[in-house]
Amino acid sequence: MNATTWKVTRTLLRRSLPLAGWYWVIIYLVWALVVSLIARFGTVEASMWQNMGLQAPRWFTFVFGITAIGAYLPMFVAQGVTRRDALIGAWGFLVPYAIGFATLTTAGFGLERLTLDVFGLFDGLTEPYLVGSVGDAAAIWLEHSLVNLGYMAAGALCAVAYHQLHAWWATLLLPLVLLPAFAVETAFRTEWTGVGFARMLGLDDEAHLGTGAVLALPALLVAGAVTWLLVRRLPLKKITG
Repeated sequence: MNATTWKVTRTLLRRSLPLAGWYWVIIYLVWALVVSLIARFGTVEASMWQNMGLQAPRWFTFVFGITAIGAYLPMFVAQGVTRRDALIGAWGFLVPYAIGFATLTTAGFGLERLTLDVFGLFDGLTEPYLVGSVGDAAAIWLEHSLVNLGYMAAGALCAVAYHQLHAWWATLLLPLVLLPAFAVETAFRTEWTGVGFARMLGLDDEAHLGTGAVLALPALLVAGAVTWLLVRRLPLKKITG
């Protein structure tokens, strides 16, 4: 990264960190409240973090992809930054965010496991806990890092589609635009979405981390290349006067 791309990355980080920080504070507090209420008035039978802490972060990263490309890239180009530098700077912001969100998602499982252990709530679980070892935590982290990147790539493509096309055409193309996210979810057989698409395609439900990573990485590279080719053609004009 050169000085210009780092400036783009730094600007995006500075403007988004407060929003991301509040999001994680709220989601951790809501999780703590839900677990406390269930433990007080009933029995904790399943992982609350698995039920409420996995889907929302993905769509949050999707929105970051839209914002970085749809809102900020034209602004940077208008200020004289090349499309190449603006896009590199945007990905310099998006990739750490995807990894950071995956880290906080994994940390949520660690916090929940500690909570269940300290308060003796493991006996009420009706199925094995998802994270039982460091290896399980590493697998969760890798999976969610790549899934988050898939959603960010989809968000970036969504921003380009709505910028270049009429809103109706862009909306009709949403299934194609969302393909990077759904492809990565299917590769990892994530809960709900990934398993659902796998069954539609006649694939087995069992997730394989290595296979998922091998399938996800090319999908992300293709999505990034397509985004670059489309961004090069964006009709952005420098604002003067």
